[in-house]
Amino acid sequence: MNQHQPFEDFKNKYEECNDRFESIFKHTSVASKIINKDLSILKVNQALIDMLGYSAEEIIGTKIMDYACPEFKHHWQDLQDAMWNRGLPVFKLDACIVRKDKSLAWVHVTTVCFEENDEHFGFTVLDDFSDQKGLEATERRLSMALKNSKMAVWELDLGHGTILHTEGFKQLFGVEENMQTWNLNDMLDQFIAEDAGNLNLVLEQIIPEGLLDFQGRIRTIDGVVKWVHLQGKASSVNGSIKVLGTMTDITKERLAERDKDDFISIASHELRTPITALKASLQLLETKKETFDLRSNSLISQANKSMDKISRLIDDLLNVSNLNEGQLKLRKTHFKVMSAIEDCCHHITAAGVFQIRIVGDIEAEIIADSERVQQVVVNFVNNAMKYAHENKEIIIHISDEIEQVKVSITDQGPGIAREKVPYLFDRFYRADLNAGQYSGLGLGLYISAEIIKRHQGRIGVESEVGQGSTFWFTLPKK
Repeated sequence: MNQHQPFEDFKNKYEECNDRFESIFKHTSVASKIINKDLSILKVNQALIDMLGYSAEEIIGTKIMDYACPEFKHHWQDLQDAMWNRGLPVFKLDACIVRKDKSLAWVHVTTVCFEENDEHFGFTVLDDFSDQKGLEATERRLSMALKNSKMAVWELDLGHGTILHTEGFKQLFGVEENMQTWNLNDMLDQFIAEDAGNLNLVLEQIIPEGLLDFQGRIRTIDGVVKWVHLQGKASSVNGSIKVLGTMTDITKERLAERDKDDFISIASHELRTPITALKASLQLLETKKETFDLRSNSLISQANKSMDKISRLIDDLLNVSNLNEGQLKLRKTHFKVMSAIEDCCHHITAAGVFQIRIVGDIEAEIIADSERVQQVVVNFVNNAMKYAHENKEIIIHISDEIEQVKVSITDQGPGIAREKVPYLFDRFYRADLNAGQYSGLGLGLYISAEIIKRHQGRIGVESEVGQGSTFWFTLPKK
């Protein structure tokens, strides 16, 4: 046997291992480099080149400190001391480095010491966790923002009734600091009885992807009554429905709204008496028109028209006041929908300017407050006449849908922009661009929506700019 054979075998195995290492070092997706005891970079792979944004020629020969964030340079000094002064074989650290484009990268660093030709080197692997670091920073900022705001974030598991929550949740309810878990019953117990029942009913009916939007009153542990607004969305997680949402203290807003409603109610009632007297005087003048000249007759007619507008505005304000005070009583009777519509729209068709065409299930019947339903229809028709005045045909479609009846009023007017549709039924909202072009306070649709809600029905609108609008409502048959 050749006496040099063992040496040759060892050499071949060494070269084979070295080739493998070189191949792994070059092609691995993990950023890697080799450094000496001065922390000078001797060798880099493509992954590190991609991470730093420099070429290999720009990196080799530089020192790690050249890329370290100033406040983290001491970490690399700790590595140098541990491996070359104290002889530790492995050292790990988290570091922040600066890329060529001046952006920062956070990396987990693992350095293994090895010896070659009586000289010690370090093989360093850098694992980029910048995304995780950014997420943690975002979560900290979000947590701080939530902690210092009036908003509470919570998640309700409807299957188990458990609630996860932020600190703001405890602050809102005024519960003890050491409270860690809560359940649905705990939360409902904090609500005023009436509102607790309504909230529980809403939660029982919620479905996956359904939205929660609820306002109610809570009583904190120390007896303070607050108004809160719950908003959230339901989703199905592992077979259980969970609602993730927010809860906001809206007490100040509700108190301000109550003060405004009180003012409107008082002002409306106080205006009613002098307006009634003024209206009677104008009606008396109307009967004496033939005794006046042409100009006076014109002024009397105009004054009566203006008085009618003022009366309608006051009626709207009084209706809103009654709605808010819960004084809107429904007097339900059994009637045919088409007959009610014909009765309330007769004056429009009789004038001969607009044509109202009633189609669909003209025999449909419901049990509802006929006067209030007519009020909704008139409101929809008046809007069609006001905003779609160039097209003189208004179509009213009646649809018998087994358990409910749907009434739709369609015009061929300019249509409504999509972003305005969600606000059409809000108080005092007006969709027209030029607020001075049309009269009204923007209360008609709000009142209509409240009337339909009192009947346990639904209300909505379908519209596209340039394609007209269809306002609709549904009413249960019983």
